[in-house]
Amino acid sequence: MRPRRAHGVPKLSHYRGEKIAVMCDKCGLERRYDADAMMERIEDTPMPLLLIKIAEGEGCPRAGSKGEDRCMLRYDLTFAPMFKGR
Repeated sequence: MRPRRAHGVPKLSHYRGEKIAVMCDKCGLERRYDADAMMERIEDTPMPLLLIKIAEGEGCPRAGSKGEDRCMLRYDLTFAPMFKGR
């Protein structure tokens, strides 16, 4: 059973042992990442910031942009294991 997190923004460490699924409707990117492997490569990161880091790692030229033509990478909420019990 996963430890309950305190109030606030969830972090990557809250998803140890799980897959992190992302998708972008704009460019069609769909990926699943192992949370444990990500923790080994990067520091424990808040989930909203993790999207930017993933987009940058995938070479998205819009990563971090706040304009109209911004990156649309988001968590795939249909990927059940990531959000089970939430």
